[in-house]
Amino acid sequence: MLPKAPYDGPVWLPALGACAVEPLPGGHLLRVLDGGTSEGGGPADWGDLLLDVRHPHRWSLTFSAPSGTWTHELSARQAEVLLVLAAHPEGRTAAQLAQDLFGDPTRTVTVRAAMSRLRGRVGAVLAHRPYRIADSVRIDVASPDHPTELLPHSSAPEVARLRTEP
Repeated sequence: MLPKAPYDGPVWLPALGACAVEPLPGGHLLRVLDGGTSEGGGPADWGDLLLDVRHPHRWSLTFSAPSGTWTHELSARQAEVLLVLAAHPEGRTAAQLAQDLFGDPTRTVTVRAAMSRLRGRVGAVLAHRPYRIADSVRIDVASPDHPTELLPHSSAPEVARLRTEP
């Protein structure tokens, strides 16, 4: 969804990432920007993610940028995947994610299907090869006060490990 008011600069669209919006008679032209750079030549920071896993049965992902904000409620599996990716900013291969989530590195088909569904939901905030949070996005995790309460119904090995960290 485009911002209601005219906006000067890139617009972040969840399914596409950063886009340039150019007015045309009767509408707009969207151009997807490749990675982008800031005026100083470094990587562009398109926005911030907040993964909220404070509650035992309700999880969300909020993206905020100058062009707008969106929030998605997450399934338990989506919350697990995003928590693992937040804990491993360097990224995870499908086999590593399968080990992290199921304790079985051969379950790559299941991981790829879960990642495809998640990318369909949150779009360009996720990168692949390896799977990770996009470089142009900063992520923060809102965790419960006590680490043992982190996704308490999850049996994912990596979530169990994260529960033991201070």
